[in-house]
Amino acid sequence: MKTRILTAVGIAAVGIPLLIFSEYIIFSIALGALSLMATFELLRALGVNKKYALSIPALIISAALPLFSHSLFIPTGEHMRYIVILALVLFAYLLYLAAVLVFSGGALGYADAAGAFMGLAYITVSFTSLSLLRYMHMGGCLFGLVFVAAWVCDTFAYFTGRLFGKHKLAPTLSPKKTVEGSVGGIVFTVLAFMLYGFIMERALSLTANYAILAISGLVLSVISQIGDLFASLIKRERGIKDYSRLLPGHGGILDRFDSILAVSTVLMVICIVFPPFS
Repeated sequence: MKTRILTAVGIAAVGIPLLIFSEYIIFSIALGALSLMATFELLRALGVNKKYALSIPALIISAALPLFSHSLFIPTGEHMRYIVILALVLFAYLLYLAAVLVFSGGALGYADAAGAFMGLAYITVSFTSLSLLRYMHMGGCLFGLVFVAAWVCDTFAYFTGRLFGKHKLAPTLSPKKTVEGSVGGIVFTVLAFMLYGFIMERALSLTANYAILAISGLVLSVISQIGDLFASLIKRERGIKDYSRLLPGHGGILDRFDSILAVSTVLMVICIVFPPFS
């Protein structure tokens, strides 16, 4: 417990300044580093980290896309342009994988390529979406919703489950999670989103669309829990407790960011199509 607390203090000491100065390029540098480490963790869990023809390009791309989002996105202010770049890079990597499989002489299989592509796409799109959210119009306000969705849902699902939990949600993946806890996490996330909108209205003189905020809280709380269970599923199938030992007492980057990664891309799409603030 002591190790876990000390690590949490260290994470806060680094993370809080990064959030405060998230409008600067240091934030994109940090996201690029986190994306690189998380991609390596997932590739290793999937058993393809030592298939270097697949993993090295994936690791380079995973660091580069979040890193360059600042220099390529900020000057233009056009988030759709960078989303197109993201899609094109991923498609180019997919074609590269196909070519590697064709000319590998059977040394690499389809499962290897699928694992490499999933490892790259899931992690990189999520961290890049987190970066793009921050650099969108009113990004400082929108960006906070990622953490509200992930942390509020996780916290209140835990406490609601402890108090009222009787029915197991996914016993083979996470024996302690309950249906009652899941519902509690959803309810409190919806309430937290609406409270967040009220605070932003008063603090920044914005107009909040409470219907969109409520629906977003509902959708993202479900997505957050799916992301958590998905990370657990991979660990269970691969027979590992944590993705790495990078953060003593907490596991790896993926162990700490599983819910945030699941939420960030969906939230970015919501904010583009149905802006919650004006």
